[in-house]
Amino acid sequence: MTTPVAVQILPIAEFKPISSSRAWVSIPNPNGLPLIATATSDKTVRVYSLKNFTLHSTLEGGHSRSVRSVAWKPAVKHNGILCVATGSFDATMGIWRRREEIGELEEPEQIQAETTGDGYVIEMEITSAGQAKSHIRINNDDGDEDNEDNEDWEFAIVLEGHDSEVKNVAYSPSGQWLASCSRDKSIWIWEEIGDEGDDEFETIAVLQEHTADVKCVCWRKDDGNGEVLASASYDDTIRFWKGDDEGEWSSIATLEGHEGTVWSLDWEPEVSQKKFAPKKSPDDYRPQMPRLISSSADLSVRVWSIAPTPPPPNKPSYFNSGIPSTMRPGPTEETWTCTATLPKAHDLPIYSIGWSKKSGRVASTAGDGKVVLYEEQTKGRTAVGGEIEREWAIIGVLEGAHGPYEINHVSWCTRFDAGKREEGEEMLITTGDDGVVRAWSIDEIPIPEIEDEVSTGMNGISIS
Repeated sequence: MTTPVAVQILPIAEFKPISSSRAWVSIPNPNGLPLIATATSDKTVRVYSLKNFTLHSTLEGGHSRSVRSVAWKPAVKHNGILCVATGSFDATMGIWRRREEIGELEEPEQIQAETTGDGYVIEMEITSAGQAKSHIRINNDDGDEDNEDNEDWEFAIVLEGHDSEVKNVAYSPSGQWLASCSRDKSIWIWEEIGDEGDDEFETIAVLQEHTADVKCVCWRKDDGNGEVLASASYDDTIRFWKGDDEGEWSSIATLEGHEGTVWSLDWEPEVSQKKFAPKKSPDDYRPQMPRLISSSADLSVRVWSIAPTPPPPNKPSYFNSGIPSTMRPGPTEETWTCTATLPKAHDLPIYSIGWSKKSGRVASTAGDGKVVLYEEQTKGRTAVGGEIEREWAIIGVLEGAHGPYEINHVSWCTRFDAGKREEGEEMLITTGDDGVVRAWSIDEIPIPEIEDEVSTGMNGISIS
């Protein structure tokens, strides 16, 4: 049985300068860089440093209306180029690139440096154990003679096709696909063709089965059977999409149950999968499927799981991730059910949720200005040798995180600032209608202090 915990959500910093208009989302760089990109209503994207919470650079001049969404391209190799996709209310998408020396920004005990023939600075970090660790440095020194070439983002290409506002853009984990969704009820899937930097994109699919605005798209990583895209809509449903061996994309599942617009989605991280992995029979060769979490205007946060199916009599080829995808056609339909509804905490539509890759906790933000933290806990077994029961509990609530303003987005992020207490420590980033982006620490309250520090209500534990 899980030991009860409670947390405090405490302010770290505001990112400066703030936007003069609404800020929509803030997305941390997925490649380990201390950067976070914020999409704003002033038609720009602000890239901030996670080391000192100040402005690093700005993407501007590419859109004529509010930039609603931003996505970093996952790096498949360190080629010194940052790539960002943007989605705007002007119905277009933008691809932006910036050349910058990429690497870790840790504070090693010693550094030895040498310059390569192509101009990169290779730093050799000498750790306390005497081991050498090399990396390429991000150079933000204004005295660098090449710095002028690195100051601006290049608006490389505009992608057109949607008939109305683009609400969300997302790169697949492999970086192969770029998905966009829109008020025009459609989802587009794009692929960059040719070498990176050629600025040529091909439309792979246009998916039009939603009956209202599509608010969110979210990719599931390849489990040996291909990447899957989830979408959330104003039609109150969630759909899963997948390409077949011939490159045709179609809906493979429809999740129904919400009674209002579905605003946000996130896939279960590995830390949670491993913690709550169900027992499998030796004959069950199917890969473990991550769960999906969703938030809605119906004030609920729901967890969805794939419905159990009998194992096949023989191990099919598509369960072997070592076989090329073109040789392992998988099942075309998936059945998913709602297996948990988190305790009610919000009074207005829940715009954003995030599932932590480090702790497995879930954070939510809404139009009511609250930040809520949830944790999945074990209760015990239903019977001797039976399944372990689980439940979700609220472990922390922060009221008025942005004063009277709505909070549009929340994300989990690694800390790089000088105040971090340990390597890999995570924090929360909230983005609000006030144009402010705020960083928050998560501090656990020692068990003996819980009675004094928190009060227990109908819906869980809240900080008083």
